[in-house]
Amino acid sequence: MKFSAVRNIMIATGGVFVFVFLFIKALGINLDQHAYYISNLRQINKLNSQINEDVLQASEGQLSEYDSLLRALQDLQQLQSNLKEIPYFINRRGHEEIAQNLQAYIKLSQAREKLIREFKSHNKILKKSLNDFPITVSDLLVTASTELGDYELVLELNDLLKNVLKYNQSPKNQYLTHRINQQIEKLRQRQAQVYPEVDLERAIAYAEIVLQNKPLVDDLAKQIAELPASQRSEKISQTYNVFYQQALEKSKFYRFLLYLCTLILVISFSIYIIIKLKKSAALIQQVEEKYRRIVDNSVEGIFQTTPSGRYMSANITLANIYGYASPAELCASLTNIDRQLYVQPKRHSELIELLEKHDSVSDFESQVYRKDGSRLWIAQKARAVRDRHGDLIYYEGTVEDITVRKAWLEALHSEQEQSERLLLNILPKPIAQRLKQSEKTIADSFEEVTVLFADIVGFTELATYFSATQVVDLLNQIFSAFDELSERYGLEKIKTIGDAYMVVGGLPTPQENHTEAIAKMALDMQEIVAQFNIENNLSLSIRMGINIGPVVAGVIGIKKFSYDLWGDTVNMASRMESHGVANRIQVTEKTYKRLKDRYLFEERGVIQVKGKGRMTTYFLKGKKQNDQKDDQRKEAV
Repeated sequence: MKFSAVRNIMIATGGVFVFVFLFIKALGINLDQHAYYISNLRQINKLNSQINEDVLQASEGQLSEYDSLLRALQDLQQLQSNLKEIPYFINRRGHEEIAQNLQAYIKLSQAREKLIREFKSHNKILKKSLNDFPITVSDLLVTASTELGDYELVLELNDLLKNVLKYNQSPKNQYLTHRINQQIEKLRQRQAQVYPEVDLERAIAYAEIVLQNKPLVDDLAKQIAELPASQRSEKISQTYNVFYQQALEKSKFYRFLLYLCTLILVISFSIYIIIKLKKSAALIQQVEEKYRRIVDNSVEGIFQTTPSGRYMSANITLANIYGYASPAELCASLTNIDRQLYVQPKRHSELIELLEKHDSVSDFESQVYRKDGSRLWIAQKARAVRDRHGDLIYYEGTVEDITVRKAWLEALHSEQEQSERLLLNILPKPIAQRLKQSEKTIADSFEEVTVLFADIVGFTELATYFSATQVVDLLNQIFSAFDELSERYGLEKIKTIGDAYMVVGGLPTPQENHTEAIAKMALDMQEIVAQFNIENNLSLSIRMGINIGPVVAGVIGIKKFSYDLWGDTVNMASRMESHGVANRIQVTEKTYKRLKDRYLFEERGVIQVKGKGRMTTYFLKGKKQNDQKDDQRKEAV
């Protein structure tokens, strides 16, 4: 490496180092940290005032609970802990002075907290005595007036109560103190000489507690209020502000140096850029030639077109895609791109509209003509090139031949649609969607659905008279008609087993009137079988059973899927069908109660049901006349 290059690197490194150093120093004050510290100081001053106010109210009996006072002490401890984290931009001397003032304040706060706890203890005793004393005196007054008839004792007790309450308001009144002590002594003598069985000592004890604790409480409140807590916290604030101002002045000085250094760096960098530009100018032509070689060898077609729709330039790849021998032949032959190139009319105009709106377009697919008239699919990426005033100069972009890929995608889409149709023939659409989302286990509980089982009576015997093709064709006609009914009423066909058909209402998508929908389908199924017999000269019958209740539904199988139902509700519906009568619809009592207001039923009576015992069942006969007319009007609408 040359000496000049080493020198330039060292100069640049030194300049960057100085710039970074000054930048850090200029940003030396963290305003968020400063605001947080000031906020803590203000909260301490506020809490000092609140504590003194709470103590004063408590001594005057205006504060019933000590929760606010205790919370203030806890908050004060937290704030003191916060103030120990002195901002980093305060110098060492400032750290020491703030820490000394804070430690003095903490010691003062600890002494105050000790006085507050002592105050709380004495004030609690005083408060309890003041609350219990009037009650005790009241009880004694009742005893003295009603049982003893000693009205002199009544007057003495009233006088003592009045004096004690006055003393609580004026504890420095020596006359009251002397008077209360005389009354206490007099009551003690009366207790001992006249009424030993009357508990005057309890009232005396409360009075003495008030005399002893009231002066202590007031003295403690005075001591707490006189502690210079606010002055100490204010001293911390003053000390912090002094050193904060020093840090602020220092930061301003470094900011000035930063501006000066920035100016020098900008001038130096500008000179360096000018020198580099002169050296780079010689390389531009080489780069352009290299770029032209890359464009010509690109696997994608590259083009530039005028706003009027003519090719300005193209690479050899684009010419090959369109079937031309060279880019020159392509540009000379295609003079109107919209009319000559695109199969779909106005397709080029659509591309231009998108470019005018968004300035760039990706994956714009179109079908175009080759030189020999054959067609192919292309995908274009294009952008509008504008001058510095925003005026359009030309369009440029790339072209990819996607004919083969398009054919594969169409074949894949066709296969996917066929797979989707096959899947929907096996599973309900919501369940198929969940299965495609890779749910490993699909199982749901439904609080109430309606299940219908139907069996074609006499169809098994037909298999002995008809060929296999005829049997399957006949059964397919009947079940296809049933499938149309299930779609009409929004029901879900579950499965067919031989000549048995199972359908359910209320799942997998909840349906408000699923029981009535099943009833309608059952009646229509009877009509379909009757019409089928007429058209085919047969005498088939259909036997059906309906039940409502909870079920569990899910998909079983790994390679061959099956959506099925389980539960007692399903079993009971099957029993209704198997224990039923040909050409009748047998329902459970629960189903009957759900539909009896709108449908006609015939009570079958009590039958023996396998696994359930004796049960009352009903035959569904049809819809009531008024409801049938309403349904016909709705269908007509």
